[in-house]
Amino acid sequence: MNYGRPAPDYNIVVDVDDDEPTLEFQDFASTNTQRGRMNSSGPAATAAAAPPYQPPGSTEAPTGGHSVWHTEYWAQYFNVDSSDVVQRSFLAVVPKDSFLDVYNANPDLWGTFWIPTSVIFAMFVTASLSQSIAVALAGQKREYDFTMLSFAVFTIYTYVLAIGTFVYLATKYFGSQPGLMECFSVYGYAMAVWIPISVLCVLPFDWFRWVMVAVGFASSGFFIMRSVNQIVSRSNGKLHKGIIPLLLVAHALLVVVFKFRFFSYSVSSVPAATPAPAPGS
Repeated sequence: MNYGRPAPDYNIVVDVDDDEPTLEFQDFASTNTQRGRMNSSGPAATAAAAPPYQPPGSTEAPTGGHSVWHTEYWAQYFNVDSSDVVQRSFLAVVPKDSFLDVYNANPDLWGTFWIPTSVIFAMFVTASLSQSIAVALAGQKREYDFTMLSFAVFTIYTYVLAIGTFVYLATKYFGSQPGLMECFSVYGYAMAVWIPISVLCVLPFDWFRWVMVAVGFASSGFFIMRSVNQIVSRSNGKLHKGIIPLLLVAHALLVVVFKFRFFSYSVSSVPAATPAPAPGS
């Protein structure tokens, strides 16, 4: 120990390079939050967030959607204009392209309801007009048959709703994943061909009416078979394709009813009354 000697002064110089990283405090909570966000946007999270598959035209609302008891659910089926309905009606009459591919892109109930309704009106008006012409040519008095209107309403609406429901239940049973509105639309739009046929059948030629009825049967029948087969093909099963001949038979029965109830106007003429002989002759 050196008592009485002054302590030496030490000057220490530290040279710090500006390029070297400096010590900083990090917020690990924010880092973990960012990593959690990155993981939540991965493929697994995308698959988990994807909505469940809904059949085209299904009446079951997807997760987060409106139920069938809300008007917002049904409003989506009327989000079409006249050009959309005309295009789909043309595909039903001349089925060169897939009707369901166009329909399922934007399902609607507008044409599904109004086309059968228009067919009912067209058949009643043209049948009444044709019957009036036939009665006038036969020289008889015309008596209007308003039961024809109620018969048309019952026949056409029952056919569209009953057969459409049958197709839905049968294909759903075999796992084809159909949509109820989709099945109704097939049979609703299939009626479109009968509007021009009703007008053409006003002509008083029975052979011509038979030809028009055959054309209507072939056009609408091919459209129905093609559309139902497209629904059926969603399943790998082959047995349930046996419903297609049954649907063809049901459609043929409807066409027969159309022909003999609305497109037959034969009226026999009343023979002229023989004058009574003069008294004393």
